[in-house]
Amino acid sequence: MYGNYGFQQHPSYGFQRNNNMEHHTLQAIAPAVNHGLREAQHLGYQHALKEAVAIGYLIGKGYNFEQAWQLVESWWRPPGSSLPQQY
Repeated sequence: MYGNYGFQQHPSYGFQRNNNMEHHTLQAIAPAVNHGLREAQHLGYQHALKEAVAIGYLIGKGYNFEQAWQLVESWWRPPGSSLPQQY
């Protein structure tokens, strides 16, 4: 079961790290994290964290950052209104 997620279970202490998966995952979500950190300065941490996690989730579902960002931003906008500039 755990092998599907890049981890192997070690009998004595749980999981062994898969550095390739760690690097790939952190690299993939870096734009969402950076966006959340910038957004927090303007809109607060709760909103920023929601956006960053939602963007990261969509990236995991196959969206690229730009698509994920646009979709998440649209959730807080009235229909037909333009999206803000990215920070």
